[in-house]
Amino acid sequence: MQPPADLLHNPIEYGVYDIPIHLAASLEPQRASLRSTLLAAQRRLTQFALKHHWQAHVQEPFARLFHVYSDKASFDHDLLELCGLDPALELPQTYCAALEQGVLMSVSPELYRALYPQGDEESAFEKLLTHEMAHRLHIRILGGDEEAMGAVWFYEGFALYAAGQFEKTAPHLTAAETWDCVNAEERGDYRRYATVFQHFSRKASIQQLIEMAGKGEFVDWLREISG
Repeated sequence: MQPPADLLHNPIEYGVYDIPIHLAASLEPQRASLRSTLLAAQRRLTQFALKHHWQAHVQEPFARLFHVYSDKASFDHDLLELCGLDPALELPQTYCAALEQGVLMSVSPELYRALYPQGDEESAFEKLLTHEMAHRLHIRILGGDEEAMGAVWFYEGFALYAAGQFEKTAPHLTAAETWDCVNAEERGDYRRYATVFQHFSRKASIQQLIEMAGKGEFVDWLREISG
């Protein structure tokens, strides 16, 4: 499905676009509310971008299509296929949204709440969509260099921060727990990522953090600014 070109370039308002929506048949009654949520997610990210002087990076939509699924199996299959991976691969139950090749994909708000109850907070689904678009904002800031996004805790932490996720519910971490999170090689709890990113955002500007995140001396630099 290719939307008309003018939909991709003429915003409803600055940084907010009327992205076409494809729904599972059972979700059709939710079309209006899902459209409103998608618009709100774009506004949320645009406000974040403007706050940090990244307005140049929201002058094109982050997605050309929004596809919402009523079941996890269909979401997993289509996402893996879109990414050129084996559709038989098993994705984590909590993996509920993605933005690949211009397609923003997610399970329904109800299914997201059931699969990831830890993420249930005010405007949770809106923030989920903002999170996925924030990854693309991050890449645009870096001029398309995905390798410079840094470690998992950092680029997920950035998206969490941009979306305003877990602002009130992120756990308290000791200094040792913070550094354990920074040094971990495997994916961890996103709520901890939110805490760690918030911590370092008080030590340096977001722009500085993004600039340093892809460099080999990033962790040493974090230790320096942490005192």
